[in-house]
Amino acid sequence: MKRPIFENPHLNGTSFFLDGTKPVGVLLLHGFTATTVEVRPLAEHLHSHGFSVYCPLLPGHGTRPEDMIPVRWQDWYDASQKGLEKLNHIPNVFVAGESMGGLLSLLLCADHPTIKGGILYAPAIKIDGIWRAKWLAPFVKIMPKNYLPDESETEPETDTLPWQGYNVVALAAVVELEKLQKEVLRQIHLVRQPVLIFQGKKDRTINPAGSQLLYEKLPSSNKSLIWLEKSGHCVVLDRELDFVQSQTVQFIKNTLDHG
Repeated sequence: MKRPIFENPHLNGTSFFLDGTKPVGVLLLHGFTATTVEVRPLAEHLHSHGFSVYCPLLPGHGTRPEDMIPVRWQDWYDASQKGLEKLNHIPNVFVAGESMGGLLSLLLCADHPTIKGGILYAPAIKIDGIWRAKWLAPFVKIMPKNYLPDESETEPETDTLPWQGYNVVALAAVVELEKLQKEVLRQIHLVRQPVLIFQGKKDRTINPAGSQLLYEKLPSSNKSLIWLEKSGHCVVLDRELDFVQSQTVQFIKNTLDHG
């Protein structure tokens, strides 16, 4: 059966803020082509522990794929910076993100030393074949996700939570994603905060070796890479979510205890 261009349009994927009771805030960023539906279960779990959580819908997302064509990676980053400002009143702020959101989280850590720590869920630093996009983009605006090897495998499996977003990609936006990857690698030496990385071993959307690459390049003395045996790309919706959630909370608490 042909998949719709926009998956699960009936769900609410807009920006949202959950006000917590503790002096801890988390900026939680969704991934490329997704919406905040992707990170809501994790956001609600963090909120249940008293943390405030802000999840912005990034530019070009949640509407129609064509809206991603004029967007530049700086627009995604500017939206992330504004999201961080919404947590300015909270003493202890962490940044976290799935896939592209993880890359944006690293840039925020590089630019804002006061951030307490970063949590990356399958950070999209290495995507096989992404270089093709800049050559195709002048001729083809929108393509099915399977233009990259096994990209169609991003469809959540039957026992995972629902995902919302585009089932096609604007190639101009893929070009911007590659630029964002390069910017992260240029600035990663500035990230001194504790960082926790989760990576699914069954990820067929990005190359899982990218998480190992980031782990090795991070100068932080407090860094961890957790490999998830049963998870694909969207680890914040996949079958090991309970473990991901508990480890995320533990990381935040441990960072603050030893900070």
